[in-house]
Amino acid sequence: MPGNPPPLQDPEAFSILYARTHLVIFRFVYGLHGGPVQEVEDLASETYMRAWRGRSRFRGDEEDAFRWLFTIARHLVIDSHRRRKSHREDDNDLLDDTMLDESFVSTQEKPEELAASREQFKLLWARVLKLPLEKRELLVLRYMLGWQVKQIADHVHMQENTVSVTLRRILEQLRRDFPLT
Repeated sequence: MPGNPPPLQDPEAFSILYARTHLVIFRFVYGLHGGPVQEVEDLASETYMRAWRGRSRFRGDEEDAFRWLFTIARHLVIDSHRRRKSHREDDNDLLDDTMLDESFVSTQEKPEELAASREQFKLLWARVLKLPLEKRELLVLRYMLGWQVKQIADHVHMQENTVSVTLRRILEQLRRDFPLT
């Protein structure tokens, strides 16, 4: 609309964009990075700080701004993983028990079943974190953020069929590699 500033130019519009997107960006970063929560919070915050600092160069509508935030977040996760590799940090140290709250496991389970569920979740999450970033991103977009295949295809610039087939293959690989207990 003429006269309306782009969503990242105006402080009030940026604040509204933040309110609409911060939880999704946090979940995206968590899914790609894995934890600990404090690092994920820092990366999500840095995403918005970089967007705020670069807002004068941004052109587009709110949907473009949302895509730009995802791009910034993705690059921050990649940079974080490069630093982690240079420090030889073990991925298992990044598994954060705060992921294992009531939203991930049933609270109706008996204590021993709950412990087994938590352990299985940790094993699965460790395997997901070992996937290449591109595969992990597809899983996060589909199953953590609930995006439709078409949305994912548009976001990652792939054909819908390619996204569907790739997701199916990733899930098959995880099933094959996951120990049945």
